[in-house]
Amino acid sequence: MAEGGTSNDVPDSPRTPKEARLLDCSICLEQLHEPKSLPCLHSFCQECLSTFITKDLSGKMASATAFPCPVCRKLTQPVNPSEDKEKWAQQFPANVIVKDLVKSTALEQMYCKPCGKKGKPGIPAAIWCEICKAFFCEKCKVDFHDWIHEDCESVAVTGKTGITPRQVTEQIRCEKHAKEVDYYCEDHQVLGCSRCITIDHRRCDVVTTTQEYCDKLKTESRLEDRKESLQKTKEAIKLLVKTFGEKLQILLEDQNSGFDSLTDLRKQVDLRLDAMQKDITDKLVSSYKQEKENLDLSIKKCERLMSSIENTVESSETAVQRNDSVNTILMYQRGQAEMESYQNLITEIRKSFASVRIKHVVDPSLVRLDKDSPLSLGNVIIEKKPEQLPKGISTMRPLCECDVMEVGKFSIKCPSDGRDCDAAGIVYLPDDHIVVGDCNNNKIKLFTASGKGLDEMKVTGHPIDMCCVDDDTIAAAIVNSEIHIIKANHANLTLSSKIKLSIEAGPYGITYSNEAFTVSTPTDVYRVSKDGVSTKIASYSNDCYHLTCDPRTGHIYGSQRTSEDGNVAVYRLSDSKLTSISKVGLLKYVFGVDVDGDGNVYVCGWESDNVVQMSGDGTNVRELLTSLNGVDKPRAISVCGNKFVVTNQSSQNRNDVRVFELY
Repeated sequence: MAEGGTSNDVPDSPRTPKEARLLDCSICLEQLHEPKSLPCLHSFCQECLSTFITKDLSGKMASATAFPCPVCRKLTQPVNPSEDKEKWAQQFPANVIVKDLVKSTALEQMYCKPCGKKGKPGIPAAIWCEICKAFFCEKCKVDFHDWIHEDCESVAVTGKTGITPRQVTEQIRCEKHAKEVDYYCEDHQVLGCSRCITIDHRRCDVVTTTQEYCDKLKTESRLEDRKESLQKTKEAIKLLVKTFGEKLQILLEDQNSGFDSLTDLRKQVDLRLDAMQKDITDKLVSSYKQEKENLDLSIKKCERLMSSIENTVESSETAVQRNDSVNTILMYQRGQAEMESYQNLITEIRKSFASVRIKHVVDPSLVRLDKDSPLSLGNVIIEKKPEQLPKGISTMRPLCECDVMEVGKFSIKCPSDGRDCDAAGIVYLPDDHIVVGDCNNNKIKLFTASGKGLDEMKVTGHPIDMCCVDDDTIAAAIVNSEIHIIKANHANLTLSSKIKLSIEAGPYGITYSNEAFTVSTPTDVYRVSKDGVSTKIASYSNDCYHLTCDPRTGHIYGSQRTSEDGNVAVYRLSDSKLTSISKVGLLKYVFGVDVDGDGNVYVCGWESDNVVQMSGDGTNVRELLTSLNGVDKPRAISVCGNKFVVTNQSSQNRNDVRVFELY
């Protein structure tokens, strides 16, 4: 008779890792106790949630009526805000699903079952019988078990204090009517029992059983799509964590570099500088700690949401495998809430995402130790440069589906301008600075996104179109057959170089790709090298004042200044071949054109008083802005991420630049 197996074959826990994670509180990381569920479907121990609420709202206005979810940061309102904040956690409903799972994992000590039946409880077990589903001590194994099961594959458990799984599958019941939850209202996206549906949802259009809705999710591949989206989100957050970790490492290296600098300087001075060294060291450490706290907070937010997404994905897979329609729907809804949380997190991070460096600055005179120089160990400064999020970090919602809203408006007219402005070209830089080409005053001007004027530069000719060369360099097409290369560093404009074209006609439109420029003249398109050699690549019938390039595909897009029906309004240039992607109709007399990161083309209709967004092939078109939005003779446009700026040429608005955001 075999006693096959080892003590390792007996599970030490009735919970699988997936179930265990579902039953853990995200605050204390222990098994949920008196679980409370928030509207976003995240659950926490009642005591942990109460402590979190009290701590989060401490120091805030006494009239605060909401708090963020500890996991997804979704703003949550208590059932009764008038009660003390210490009691808010009690108001939320208990999570009956978690309670049932906790019940289903009740532990059973490994004691001999026959001895317990004979009035001798507590006798330690020696084996576990898979056929009887019971424990036996050594004596009962010989006297009873071995007589009945000669070839039983029993498992030895002598000396173990483990447990055996006792999984209980119970139908979830409605808290309101105590009936089985077996219906789902698609109109309101809620689960309910038959009474709930009859009383509250009898007028709804789509009410199905939970099994039918679960089957629908599977058939339409929505579960797989949600899983894929969550996986992509997880990878994006993982990239964020990696990026923040790298920035944290740079800060650490900067701190150590500061310490080294201090040490080198300290060797040249007397012990009288001890107190000063301590002061500057404290500043350095304080600066590092402050920035480290900011990065740690961002990392924790990302990791917390990533952990929650992992739990949702795993729990969703478990529910599908068990054909648990209710939990499948709940996990699907929780995934939806987490996707929204990710969108909000990216929006929040994008506003403050920057490269932070800590610098120890020393006066050169201190190195010479001049006797007249005041004793000092320099100073600590923090340099912050706004950055775009790494490639691969983006919102899940395509820009072509986003709504648009105006977020700013400012005047570009300077006191030194002799005439009203004509902003024929504009570039929105990644560091949130805006460069404008003023054709009427022959100037290039630099502004912040909030409209603060930083610098202006006089040029020898009329600047028309402009484009980005890199993150802080722009190129301006000057009508006198030149291209000006201009650096926009911090608050200054600097002329880097001039490129004289080998053609007589002055350039109108300009774009940059593959280490060369593409420019348009009144009748032709040229490829221009950095030394000015121009090669004709295409011709057209109407003036083209603006060009742009999609860096992903290499396609060049140009606008046409024409209002005649049937004429080309916007064309695409690829492999020296012109293709019409939009004709005169919705758009008339087109000027400004640009491309976003998703490949959507933005066009200014000067005579049609609108701004249009279209796909790269022109098949999908929508008006973003019209005259109802105050658009009047739009001239130039530039897109940066989910924001874009537009200039106008009307007599009333020609001095203004408007800033819009897609959300």
